[in-house]
Amino acid sequence: MGKLETRRVEDVQLTVPFKPFAIVTVSLPAFSLLYCFLHGIIFRFDDVNETVCKATNVIPSISAVTGITPGAYFWRICIGLHATPRFAVGFMYYSYYAARLAYVDKDFRPFFKKLLSLNFWLYTIENSCLVGVTYISNKENYPVHEKIFVVFMVTSCCYMLLNTLIFKWTRTDILTPTEKLSLKIKWIMFACIMTATTGLLTAFILHRVFCVPYAFSFFSAFEYVIAYSNMGYHVSGYLEFKNKSIIAADVISDSVYTNGDTPEVKAITNGLDDEMDGKRRSLRIRKKGAGESVQ
Repeated sequence: MGKLETRRVEDVQLTVPFKPFAIVTVSLPAFSLLYCFLHGIIFRFDDVNETVCKATNVIPSISAVTGITPGAYFWRICIGLHATPRFAVGFMYYSYYAARLAYVDKDFRPFFKKLLSLNFWLYTIENSCLVGVTYISNKENYPVHEKIFVVFMVTSCCYMLLNTLIFKWTRTDILTPTEKLSLKIKWIMFACIMTATTGLLTAFILHRVFCVPYAFSFFSAFEYVIAYSNMGYHVSGYLEFKNKSIIAADVISDSVYTNGDTPEVKAITNGLDDEMDGKRRSLRIRKKGAGESVQ
């Protein structure tokens, strides 16, 4: 037996286009971090630039500026408000890539599904760790704060790389302008965060081991590059979901059961590969006919 299922939406109570959804979600940590930095520099300069080894420092770390009041209250509220929408985006990405399974060769689909699950959990852990380092400050419990930050960095970098590869994998050989832009942003933000991470680790060693003056300033500067590169990477998701909306409505499912050997069911379950191959060949022919190179 085969099952054909269609869904329709009725009695819509709320519709939120993804564009304002994405802008508000990313703006919450972006502007709250900027506020905390300016407040700390202007009103608490000595407090936020104090270091363990008393070395000269002029750029406070994110933990320092978000750990003093009243900025700490604002930062925690904004991170709390932005966390739930980001968890929702994680589920959206999972469904989005799962729906593009036909773009993946049959032999690699089991492996692709495992990578997709890994990608989802990396994203979820990263977001959870961001909440963790926000509410467990370095002044309240430094050992725990430090460990959560390390997990955040590892999962963030791994997610950005894996998600970018999955994004490219679930495309035809020829990218649309929107897909090209999204892929370009993802690679640039990933390169920025990896470069900044290298600088951050180097500055941390110079500060902690050798207590070099201004080393912690470089550490902090790289930390801000990482934070805003991370935000820039995640905001590229708008390009994937720009035509989507978050809705609150009744979802009605209509299911029809039929013989799994019928031509109709076979066309749905087994015909996707032939359809995708045909689309790829058609795109290549049109692209070459226009005198453009195939990516």
